[in-house]
Amino acid sequence: MLYPYSNNDYTARTHDSYLKSAREAVKKSKGHKEVAVNGIKGLSYLFEIFRYPDQIIYDYMHLVCLCHIPSLISRWCSCLNKLSILDIDKKLQRLRTPHNIKVAFLESIKVASLWKAKNSRLFVLYVGVPIMVNHLPTLLFSHFIIYSLAIKLLHAPQSKEDILLGERLLDYYCRTASKVYDSSIEIFSLHAHLHLGHQVRLHGGLAHTSAFSFESAVRYIKKNAHGSTNVASQIAYWNNLRCTTQMKKFNLVTNSLMDVSEENGNI
Repeated sequence: MLYPYSNNDYTARTHDSYLKSAREAVKKSKGHKEVAVNGIKGLSYLFEIFRYPDQIIYDYMHLVCLCHIPSLISRWCSCLNKLSILDIDKKLQRLRTPHNIKVAFLESIKVASLWKAKNSRLFVLYVGVPIMVNHLPTLLFSHFIIYSLAIKLLHAPQSKEDILLGERLLDYYCRTASKVYDSSIEIFSLHAHLHLGHQVRLHGGLAHTSAFSFESAVRYIKKNAHGSTNVASQIAYWNNLRCTTQMKKFNLVTNSLMDVSEENGNI
């Protein structure tokens, strides 16, 4: 399904309008056939807790790093020759990052869809622009610079001006995307970028609301399980054991302590 930029009316959905469309979709759906009304297929119990859209955020790890960047690179590969692709791959493989950034580019840009999210994050925020400068056509490269700068500004904005500039850059990027590439790029994942500026104003920078920290925690928790049987029970057991045996800090009462310093003649 396409979301042409020209069809945007910038009227934000409300929680009530969402529920209205969801209830209508439920009524129109019969049996196993789901009918979408305004892009909504039905009700969710989560909306008894959250209000849409202000309390529902776009996760930039999936939206940007796992969706748009691989899609963008795939389009680039169609206009790059083998030597350029080989040179780009070598530059990515030779990257030397700080000790706290453990990212290795093991796959070629031809299969960027296999990259991990941290690879795409490093690419869009830091290394993509300098590496692609001598390989992409001027139009594609200029367009990518706009996108990279916009994401970087919204990633950890320092001021309201940063958010406003990032929002305007993304608007321009989305508005011109179909002219730089073609109309097939105007899918929902591109359209969703238009909402990132508003989201950052409400919830803070993209870096603070992404799934990166959650994924890291999942990796830590999974270390408590071995094999593929009763994984949840194993995690619960070891977590419970750790909580019950964890030493708690306590302070001794001052008058219960003995002064054993040599100055006071104590041994």
